[in-house]
Amino acid sequence: MAEEKVAEQVLNSLEIDTIGEILNISMGSAATAVSTLLGKAVNISTPTVEVRNFSSMDYAGLEPAVLVKINYVEGLSGSNVIIFRQRDMQVILNLLMGNDEPPSDDFVFDELMNQMMGASATALSEFLGMVVNISTPEANVVDSDSTYRDAVGVQEGDEIISVSFQMSIADVMDTNFASIMDCSLAKEMVQNVMGDTGSMAEPEPAPAPAPAPAPKPEIP
Repeated sequence: MAEEKVAEQVLNSLEIDTIGEILNISMGSAATAVSTLLGKAVNISTPTVEVRNFSSMDYAGLEPAVLVKINYVEGLSGSNVIIFRQRDMQVILNLLMGNDEPPSDDFVFDELMNQMMGASATALSEFLGMVVNISTPEANVVDSDSTYRDAVGVQEGDEIISVSFQMSIADVMDTNFASIMDCSLAKEMVQNVMGDTGSMAEPEPAPAPAPAPAPKPEIP
């Protein structure tokens, strides 16, 4: 219950839904980029958005994992960290390279990430109606809990936005991945979408008509 109260204080239900819509569109474009590269249908589910204390997060189910960090350098401030299963990325790379052998632990996928995250940023820019540019994605293999904390740039007790996706690639995999960001970035995204609609002031009343002039007294 305490955690739910914290979540409500950070983002309300409308804002949480808005973040889900934003990331659904941006990551949907990333999926389209992968689909084009692979020549296979790639589908991403509507995301599940949670506001959680960082210390309560557990991504062990995605490990061994690869963290892909994108920093917003124009339009937005902050960073978004995408968490993929390392093996999933290896399988996708093997498909791209036409390699039928089992995935190896030694792989480089900078170009794949550039395509995915670039498409995501472009969709985000179009949705927000503003220029959004990102830095070159940074990829790291998780080696400890501190890797997540350092990547997102939060402290142990901070609240974060955690977004979970299901992803399927035709005849290849059904898997999931996650996105995490700090609350200030989420708030900034929401503000750019909602503007002042969340706290829209009542329209000012029309000015009252001027009183009619008093009749002139009749002169006898």
